[in-house]
Amino acid sequence: MPGKPGPHRYPTNRRNFGWLRRTSAGRWHASYVDPYNPTKRHPRTFTEKIDAEGWLSGERRLIELRVWTPPAQRDAQRAATVLTLADYGDLWITQRKLRPRPRDNYQSMLDRLIKPTLGLMPLEQLSAAAVRTWYAGLGTDRPTRNAHVYGLLHGICETAVGDGLLPSNPCTIRGAMNAPTKRKPMEFSPSDVAKLADAIEPQRFKALILIAAWCSFRWGELIELQRKDIGEGCAEITVSRAVTHRGGCHVSHTKEGRHHTVVVPPHMRADLKHHLETYVGKEASAHLFPPDRGGCHLNDKVFRESYYAKALAAIDKSDAVFHDLRHFAGTMTARVGNLPETMARLGHSTVNASLRYQQRVSGRDAEIATALSAMAEKAAKAEADKAKKTA
Repeated sequence: MPGKPGPHRYPTNRRNFGWLRRTSAGRWHASYVDPYNPTKRHPRTFTEKIDAEGWLSGERRLIELRVWTPPAQRDAQRAATVLTLADYGDLWITQRKLRPRPRDNYQSMLDRLIKPTLGLMPLEQLSAAAVRTWYAGLGTDRPTRNAHVYGLLHGICETAVGDGLLPSNPCTIRGAMNAPTKRKPMEFSPSDVAKLADAIEPQRFKALILIAAWCSFRWGELIELQRKDIGEGCAEITVSRAVTHRGGCHVSHTKEGRHHTVVVPPHMRADLKHHLETYVGKEASAHLFPPDRGGCHLNDKVFRESYYAKALAAIDKSDAVFHDLRHFAGTMTARVGNLPETMARLGHSTVNASLRYQQRVSGRDAEIATALSAMAEKAAKAEADKAKKTA
């Protein structure tokens, strides 16, 4: 009968080290005695016998090299050092130079739509099959949201590939980042814009409609405009700041991260001058469109529901949204300007910065603004002639 195993004696049971037995479920159970606590065993089960034998051999080697630690402790240490998709995603967002609103959007999508399914998965184990299963689970009711969150995951994985953490990007679903357009923009004509500006009440918002439509500014840029941003004679407007309101009021750089100056079409300069004289404070930092009842900036929801919707109804355009004015600006500008000029006027980024510079110094922006006014005057004349004929 073998004696009781001590710190340096191990049970043989037909082996030099540890025990092996086959369970009723067909798996192989391997175990050995703790070298420092003879009353404790370290068990593990395996599908194949060869794997169980290999594990016992590995454990014995660690003991003989005097680097052994309990298997449970080693498992915990490995788990603590595994980089999960959730951890890497948080790090990815932190290291990006983002404005507050995009940063909050990314974090929200990561927390709500990626982490619950893929978050605990080790980054190195993320596969194309896992991504396809996750993407299918998003459903089909919100294609735009799905495209955005898939684009976020694709960007995170692309960076992980560059960092050497993934061999290739597992986001391989073709077209997943291109959401189908569900809504066609409402088409405005120059006369529609003029009627909308006249219909808006109170009239202190008339200039806001005109600037949005003819100068192509985004909402966050519009409500941060100050007197100092208007050039001499109201001939130019310079945009260098924008506002976001998610998680508080944040004033930062524009969407493209740079300022740009837009020449105001001559036909609306008198309206802008009247607005400055009538509705805007004299100090340089006075906002062009302050809120009614305090607050840092004009609220988009209040503007849409209290003022803009009524004006749209008055001109029979109730289905339009505010962004349709920027669409109008883009299509009108594209009719009289080439691609670099259009991108420069709308504040879009482009790798061909020299073309934007050439356009600015050549004075073409002023020519575009003049051409836009000519189109507006022609449309107004056509409306007047039409009214005379029907009178």
